[in-house]
Amino acid sequence: ILALAPAVSAHMVMANPVPFGNPNSSPLDEKGSDFPCKMVPGGSTEGTVNEFAVGSSQQLSFTGSAVHGGGSCQLSVTLDNPPTKNSAFKVIYSIEGGCPASANGNFEKGSNDSSGFPFTVPSEVPNGKAVLAWTWFNRIGNREMYMNCAVVNVSGGSDDKAAFESLPDMAIANIPQSTCHTAESSDFTFENPGKYTTRIGSGPFVGLCGGGASAPNSPPVQSAPGMASTVVPVLPPVQTNNAPTTPSITSTVHTVVTVTAPSGTVSNSLAQTPVQAPSQAPAPPTKGGDTSCTTDGAVVCNGESQFGLCNHGQVAWQAVAAGTKCNNGVIQKRDFTHRAQR
Repeated sequence: ILALAPAVSAHMVMANPVPFGNPNSSPLDEKGSDFPCKMVPGGSTEGTVNEFAVGSSQQLSFTGSAVHGGGSCQLSVTLDNPPTKNSAFKVIYSIEGGCPASANGNFEKGSNDSSGFPFTVPSEVPNGKAVLAWTWFNRIGNREMYMNCAVVNVSGGSDDKAAFESLPDMAIANIPQSTCHTAESSDFTFENPGKYTTRIGSGPFVGLCGGGASAPNSPPVQSAPGMASTVVPVLPPVQTNNAPTTPSITSTVHTVVTVTAPSGTVSNSLAQTPVQAPSQAPAPPTKGGDTSCTTDGAVVCNGESQFGLCNHGQVAWQAVAAGTKCNNGVIQKRDFTHRAQR
């Protein structure tokens, strides 16, 4: 037993919010017997109650070193205490890729634990005691689902449950309670991640349930501020004709890209900004393009045609939008002209 202990403890366990039941680091049972929350019949949620004021900033953190190359995670809440197999868990935060950490494999033994993710308690969660769940679908290794849960006491919000009930349901995969099965060596997108979402993985991104590849590194509909965001307006096509009496016109078209990078750790907020889809999906990141960097959140250039964001000491390259270039850590517009006949 002692010989096996280091291997077991190496897996990831939610450290904050403090989970109930003193969970071990193994995934959910492949037969689904301990779903949800690794609970067994007659199990209790007694233990630490985590205080959650609506609008407050909280920290999701972990202990362990076996991050299995990252993957995708969700935070969800149920009003059932204790939760059952029929409980409705509603998503309050989705992390697509890079969770619980961005890594090619696992952390080295003895290295620091994952620094985790800040998140904000949304106003949709009603007042009172509830159960928060962290779920994780690993990128590398066996096709598994990890789940730890914590009791929270929500205050400063509303007693109305209508907004909470409108939130999307927690994703389930790789256990008998779902027909969904994940692919290996991919970061996952959720079919309905909710409006509080961050995408930080290096991809390739595929649908959690094998729904096919999504546009690599394309931003989610809502992304948490603190992450760099790219806004690319879709320009209308130039109308042309061949009327000989109309003089040629020289016009200048600007493609504007706004990139906002934080000076510190990536953070999450309720203030969400919709992101317009580019006219075509950006080019996929260069394979093997991960490289080291020093300042989290900084924009890093790879020549003029590629950029990336420094995330936990690594950066994954992606192509800049058409009409822009990366220069000294700044995305700049290019001016170009074309001639159109009217």
